[in-house]
Amino acid sequence: MRVRATILALSLAVVAHPAGAQTHGGCTTSPAKFAGQGPTFTLPPELKNTSKTIAFEIDIGSDGRVRGLQMDQNSGDGAVDLSLRQTLQAAAYEPPQTGCVAYSGSMYVRYDLPAPYAPQSATPPKLNTNCTPYVLAFLSPAPRDRRRTGSATVAVELDAAGTQTATPVLRKSSGSPVLDAEALRIAKTGQYNFLRESSCVPQPFTYNLELTFE
Repeated sequence: MRVRATILALSLAVVAHPAGAQTHGGCTTSPAKFAGQGPTFTLPPELKNTSKTIAFEIDIGSDGRVRGLQMDQNSGDGAVDLSLRQTLQAAAYEPPQTGCVAYSGSMYVRYDLPAPYAPQSATPPKLNTNCTPYVLAFLSPAPRDRRRTGSATVAVELDAAGTQTATPVLRKSSGSPVLDAEALRIAKTGQYNFLRESSCVPQPFTYNLELTFE
């Protein structure tokens, strides 16, 4: 049996309709997403899941690479969990974009599974204090001379509510003082949330915001 992921939460710029891309002034505004149709996953014939769903959080860099991948709900079948993790790790992604800037973001991806082989007793999901949910950034780039391109990384200190607690610090330069200054401004004026679907408990966190000026 083949199943396809349901994307529950995407890293978004401020858009009216998060599910689709919009274009303004030649720049695309779109959420983080799978490239193309996204991966499908073939379940083994002897599936022994104890859960109805399996879910992952995916942290995506501004170049589309996978920066982090953590399981949020396991299926109860270790082989299935590992196989799906490898599938998502190898998949192609498009980073979120706004104002002709691609930036790092996250996705919450859930697969619905067949009826459990050995269903567990119905208990509320426990919060996990050993992990931190991935971050969603809401950014507002300013119009700029698009002849300048490059990538920068800015460290953003967040508390458990996603509020900035210090002035952002440039961690990796784009090679352009103008773009570096804009990267710091974007980071400082941005808003940040943790993935709400996650069972991880938000904690104070240093978020490495990647920005690629296209």
